[in-house]
Amino acid sequence: MIAKLAAARMRSQGLAKPPGTAEKVVAHLVGLQAQDEWVAAYAVRPRAAKTVTAQQVTQSRELICTWVMRGTLHLVAAQDARWLVELLGPRFLSKQRGRRHQLGLTDELIKEALPVIRELGPATRAEIVAAARNQGLDVAAGQAEAYLVATAAMHGLIHRRGKVYEPLPDGGDRPEDPLAELAKRYLAGHAPAEPEDFAAWSGLSLTEARQGFSKLDRPSTVDSPVPGIKLLGHFDPLLLGYRDRGFILNPKHAKQIQRGGGFLQPIVVVDGEVRGTWRREIKGDRLSIAVESFGGPIPDWDKEADDLKRFLGLR
Repeated sequence: MIAKLAAARMRSQGLAKPPGTAEKVVAHLVGLQAQDEWVAAYAVRPRAAKTVTAQQVTQSRELICTWVMRGTLHLVAAQDARWLVELLGPRFLSKQRGRRHQLGLTDELIKEALPVIRELGPATRAEIVAAARNQGLDVAAGQAEAYLVATAAMHGLIHRRGKVYEPLPDGGDRPEDPLAELAKRYLAGHAPAEPEDFAAWSGLSLTEARQGFSKLDRPSTVDSPVPGIKLLGHFDPLLLGYRDRGFILNPKHAKQIQRGGGFLQPIVVVDGEVRGTWRREIKGDRLSIAVESFGGPIPDWDKEADDLKRFLGLR
């Protein structure tokens, strides 16, 4: 039954039948965690058509990075960004208030800083912080700078593009019920799932997650194993999309995937089961890949490696 659950979730995530363009992949999954742009690009590759490249992902004007699910940086469709920020931003701003105060970012300071940031237009983090300090605001070096930028983004003022922060676009139409829409979209890209999974993925409370699910049909999905090998990157949604990873990852290997903090290693999935990790090394235009098995040989993964090289434009 666990194998069938893994297979069903892999299919709903587009790992069995890719939906096509990078934009379609991101919209289908609602968002991809993106502390760095290349992290999200690695999640796009195995779910996209074989013509999609990393450069297309990072340069697409239809995709933007901003702080949404779990209060962390995600790559989302530009047309979804505004309503996602309006739904999730206030929740995580409230949750992070204590930490902001520890860093000296009081409510009064944020209130004075936001109009300054709104008037800046495209700017780097250093330029944003400098503008705030030029207004006499005491923004400490280090984490306070990052929190100031994230706070402005969660207020709907800016989003990140490379090393520059630009005004957040208005995007498409706002759904009548954003919470229900988010639950619907989550299920479309992650089913089968329960409210507990939705809460873990989104960062919403379980009460809110249940409310979002309350009006949705959730048909039971039973599927056959997805054959083949996948090289999935850091923070892949197959691991991040659910409360429990036991459907695809044997708990005895959990520490090999998450070796410290919240950092997740790239994984090798064989026939719907995590069988090891992999790492990359890029020197010039050459890519080297090393695979580490949890035990026993991992069958031919050269095709995945070749596609990764194609995706990155490397030899």
